Amino acid sequence: MALNDLDNERLNRYFKADYSEEDKEYLQKLFSDRNKEDDIKCQIKKKWNELLQENEGYDINLDHILYRIHYEINTKKTGFKNRYLFRNFVKWSVTIAAILALPLLIYSGINFYNNSYKSNTEWVEIKAPAWSKVQFNLPDETIGWLNSSSSLRYRGDYLRDRRITLQGEAYFDVKNNPERPFVVSTNKISITVLGTRFNVASYENERDIEVVLEEGKLILNDAEMNKSYTMIPNELVKYDKSLNKFSFEYIQPQKYVSWKDGMLIFRNDPIDIVAKRLERWYNIDIELRGNYFGDLRFRATFFDENLEEVLYFMKRSLPINYKIEEGRAKDDGIYLKKKVIITYKNI
Repeated sequence: MALNDLDNERLNRYFKADYSEEDKEYLQKLFSDRNKEDDIKCQIKKKWNELLQENEGYDINLDHILYRIHYEINTKKTGFKNRYLFRNFVKWSVTIAAILALPLLIYSGINFYNNSYKSNTEWVEIKAPAWSKVQFNLPDETIGWLNSSSSLRYRGDYLRDRRITLQGEAYFDVKNNPERPFVVSTNKISITVLGTRFNVASYENERDIEVVLEEGKLILNDAEMNKSYTMIPNELVKYDKSLNKFSFEYIQPQKYVSWKDGMLIFRNDPIDIVAKRLERWYNIDIELRGNYFGDLRFRATFFDENLEEVLYFMKRSLPINYKIEEGRAKDDGIYLKKKVIITYKNI
């Protein structure tokens, strides 16, 4: 298909978020046709360049927006196995939905970034929705990954002050710049680094903030700057938000950072830690019923398995039973997550 075979008027309306239901149906069919991906990508790139030319004079780095296009188009899987066919079809459908949002993301992102350079008090935000993992590039060539239900923000003057705010979990491979340290702020601690690879998990509904260092050196400070800890590689540092206390242990970092590669690794982990990581991974709630879980440890590696497969393997390996309660909407309109109840077999 040549570019002039595309309905450019409809595409332009979609770029500007001023489209009809007929336009939307056309775009859904267009973006669902894998044979047209190259043409669509060229058209989006063309629009991208046009918008940049309209805003010459600003030193704008939009890699953090453009990465979404490359990530969604280049990470599709081929060679489906029969037993994963339905699951991968669902994943593919979600990918298509994400691609459909890209034109609007580009248009709104560029305009938002222009305003950021006019007023450096504005923020740029990157989000990873539930059940997704998003790779990102920051303006200083720092790269990283956001885990499910996570987000990060930084100001328009980021290159002058490399500070970001994180909610949820992220892995960072930081571009070294001794003159401008890279700082990650959570709601309770800040992490200062020159150049390194590390993982941060800071979820609002969890007691601890966890930091894992693969390479380099990190300095952790609490919000009041009263307590500090200097990390070395292969350490896991936990900050207890209720006690305002740091603790550390030596670990194998791969177990904690493998999520960015689509892997869940457990190495003799207690069942409550396993439950917490499964909650993050599958965006579910897990309830452990009973007082007999203290001695249970779990060892396994999962790659692309669904929740039911993981639970079945756990049941075969440990003396447990489980029940899955599907998510539902309450009368007040709040949607409850899917819930897994795990019980000890002897109760």
